[in-house]
Amino acid sequence: MIPDLSKSTRQHLANQKAPAFSLIRQRCACGKASTAKRLTQHGKCAACALAAVRAAILPGDLAKLQHMLGAVQHTPKGKWGFRNFFCAGSDEQHAAMFRLADADLVNVGRAVGDMTYFHATRLGCKAAGLDAAGIKRAMED
Repeated sequence: MIPDLSKSTRQHLANQKAPAFSLIRQRCACGKASTAKRLTQHGKCAACALAAVRAAILPGDLAKLQHMLGAVQHTPKGKWGFRNFFCAGSDEQHAAMFRLADADLVNVGRAVGDMTYFHATRLGCKAAGLDAAGIKRAMED
């Protein structure tokens, strides 16, 4: 049987797979608006997910993450993200960086002797307080 392509009743299968409610705005438990797809997949909005990540790490770890990205007070905010590496040399720094790696905020880079390089992920850039331009700058090679 040959389908008649002139009829308007035939629809593409890819259009039927996505649920119609996926882009409808809904409220998270915190009261912020988010898409129904995001709330269904993750159970919370992006702001709640970021707050949960920040609460899971220690304050000193967040300071190391901000230092890794150049997001410190003496650097203008427009230049944050000009670097994206941290070379951990001591056991304390290694422990802090591996806690950040477990939270998916940094990736482990190459090891040189007893030192290891770490690089921030996009989620790590957001947790450090970078804006979209800073994240783009940090993710460049």
